[in-house]
Amino acid sequence: MKKMQGGRDLLRQEILKGHYKPGTYLPSVRTLGLRLKLSKSAVHTILGMLQEEGMLQLSPGRGALVTEFSSDKPILRHLYMRPSDFGTFGYLPVATQTMCGVCRAAEMKNIEVTMSFSDSAGLTESMINAYSRGEIQGVIYLQCQNYNELIKPLGKAGIPCVVAHDMHGFKAVKGGIDFRRITRSAIDYLMPRGHRRIGLLTGAADDYIYSESIAAYRQALADYGLESHPEWLMTEVLKTPSEQLVKLLGGKKSPTAFFTVRDYRAQALYAAAAFKGLRIPNDISVISFDDCTWPEAASLGLTTFHEPLRELGENAVDMLQKWVTSGKPPANRLLEAPLIERGSVNNPG
Repeated sequence: MKKMQGGRDLLRQEILKGHYKPGTYLPSVRTLGLRLKLSKSAVHTILGMLQEEGMLQLSPGRGALVTEFSSDKPILRHLYMRPSDFGTFGYLPVATQTMCGVCRAAEMKNIEVTMSFSDSAGLTESMINAYSRGEIQGVIYLQCQNYNELIKPLGKAGIPCVVAHDMHGFKAVKGGIDFRRITRSAIDYLMPRGHRRIGLLTGAADDYIYSESIAAYRQALADYGLESHPEWLMTEVLKTPSEQLVKLLGGKKSPTAFFTVRDYRAQALYAAAAFKGLRIPNDISVISFDDCTWPEAASLGLTTFHEPLRELGENAVDMLQKWVTSGKPPANRLLEAPLIERGSVNNPG
């Protein structure tokens, strides 16, 4: 990484000093690789980063054209990142991976990052003052719930602000994933495997991501004409094992499969099944979402949708960079959450 960064800095300085004139093409990737002692893939990465800065225009089949670069052109050099309204996510693994994505993208793009974990009510004013002094050029919230007091004032001050992971459903420039689609995909996955009694473990119904999942769950059951029982939809399942789950499992009318929104709820389900002497997937199938909040999930074979946390962080930096360089807010982006099949789903006996 350091070697590639050094090659990028050297090539950048040569363009700035006029070694390569605007309107001319750089040497071939092979020639640059030999000169910089880097692989072709590393050189391609460097050229892509310099294109993002506005120094080059890459043309397939022709090469890297040096543009009329000007130091006056807006370039994202310094961003401000805040994990959330309250300093950090409640789920530390989620926050950590998203922050890693932001920091990695910033490193690749040569952008400085100021991070704050403060709970201070005056932090928004501090951001606005820092922006007016030219110390920052934009803000990334990993997530934010208080739109009116935190995001809206930044917009009024003309500060570009991107929410990396939208988990509250408000109107902002943001990245995110489609929670309804994930839930529907889970039901669609269980159906051809013979499951007709499907339960849902989720969080508070008034929380955006869980309300989206609940809506999609109910719609999917209706579309497939499946049984629906209030006790099969459980919210705020946190205890390990949950008394509520223990009571439900193993009965003649209990679900043969569950979709759990957050892997730590799958952990509670595994514990309840073990308490009742039930085996996964032989007696109960489980499909989940996040691939993050339960460290033992992979070793215990949990099939789950992967929450693309690092990618969401990287995406937020890219969106903010495009906003700063173009002067226009980018369109919101939804990222895919790929399914990781490990073996916790089986055909019911």
